[in-house]
Amino acid sequence: MVRTTKTHLTQTNRSLSNARFVRINPTLKIFLMVILHVALAIALRSFSILATIHALMVFAIGLWRAITAIDIKDVVPVAAYITGAEVLWRMTDAGIFWEFGKYATVAIFTLALLKQRKITGMGLPVLFFIVLAPSIVLTVNDFGLSTRTRELISFNLSGPLAVSVCLIFFRQFKVELSELYGWVWAIAYPIISIFTLAAYSTLTASEIYFGTESVFVTSGGYGPNQVSAVLGLGALVLMMWAISAKNQGGRLLALLLALALLTQSFLTFSRGGVYNFTIALAAAILHLMGKPSKFIRGVFVLLIIGIIVANTIIPRLDNFTRGALSQRFSDLDVSSRFVLARADLELFFSNPIFGVGPGMAVFLRQNVFYAAAHTEYTRLLSEHGIGGILALLILIIILIKSYFKAPDILTRAWVVALAAWPIVEMAHAAMRVVGIALLLGMATIKWKTNEKISIEDDASG
Repeated sequence: MVRTTKTHLTQTNRSLSNARFVRINPTLKIFLMVILHVALAIALRSFSILATIHALMVFAIGLWRAITAIDIKDVVPVAAYITGAEVLWRMTDAGIFWEFGKYATVAIFTLALLKQRKITGMGLPVLFFIVLAPSIVLTVNDFGLSTRTRELISFNLSGPLAVSVCLIFFRQFKVELSELYGWVWAIAYPIISIFTLAAYSTLTASEIYFGTESVFVTSGGYGPNQVSAVLGLGALVLMMWAISAKNQGGRLLALLLALALLTQSFLTFSRGGVYNFTIALAAAILHLMGKPSKFIRGVFVLLIIGIIVANTIIPRLDNFTRGALSQRFSDLDVSSRFVLARADLELFFSNPIFGVGPGMAVFLRQNVFYAAAHTEYTRLLSEHGIGGILALLILIIILIKSYFKAPDILTRAWVVALAAWPIVEMAHAAMRVVGIALLLGMATIKWKTNEKISIEDDASG
């Protein structure tokens, strides 16, 4: 009887030990979440109603957390997930409006902020949006209080509005790196779903034409510009996590995932995602020079990835695309974007005070093809005049202050990575995705010092 009892206790203790291991094992968590989001991608693509339900459920969870959470930071993982899932919902024809991701983030963060007894640091972020508001009158004057006016204002100002709200939100609390790591995975998981759809479309296509333009087939049938951008974003945050996280568990898997995302970003033939990733990661790693252990790891990881990409992935992809890949990425021609940007600057010099109004540049550019702005910086000038200049100056001031307030080299590297990605993205794709707003907000967070990173936090999503 005694022996049986001892055996039972031993087995119970062993079971508890195993359960504890499963609970805290980050690699297992990551692997299970990746599998879940691969399956999710297939389900959402097969049934668009599921994509709609998924989007509304994520939004509802965000609102619920904003209302009930004791700690305001508890809503961040939901907003981070929306950043990763926004393009996924567009790809799978979810029954939501195009700017849903931005307005959902604004609603969740605003509701959470309203629970605060005191909201600090609102001055510059609010001013950032206010200086853009006067030019709205010009759009209303041309199209009246019509659906067209609402669409133009929404398309062009939902991005700046989301930036303003995110900048305010992330100033309300202090963050440890371990908390940021969890948010990183919340961004990455739905991007795995995007990768799944793009890879499946590539592998099952009967024929793919690779030329001098972006490829829809390798982008899962959706806009290559946005797909490439978010794939690059996923690769960036996973790579940064692998370099900076103290815990070893899950690092190899994160690097493999980042490599897969980057490979598919190449195949979209939309260069923006690769450029965003490369510039942001390089800038962050350079900042790690003052922290030898992280710098060496970062350079080592970058070197290994570089060797794999240069000697294995690119040659194979170039062979797969019959030489089109190397031709596409060696071509640095941005003439179409340059033409649009130059036309925007001409509008600015003709209308320097208030600009021409949000969304109006597309109708007023002279001798230029009809297209929405691709460069947010020149769009701000042409459509908002001096207000656009002031908004850019305010954003620069906020980011510079956040950079110098970062308490150590590692957090400063994260600030650079988080700020560089949206800065580059806005240069060639305006504010098409909510990730720009969220990352700019995250780049301005207040950091806790002397933090201790737990094993569980590293992979929590």
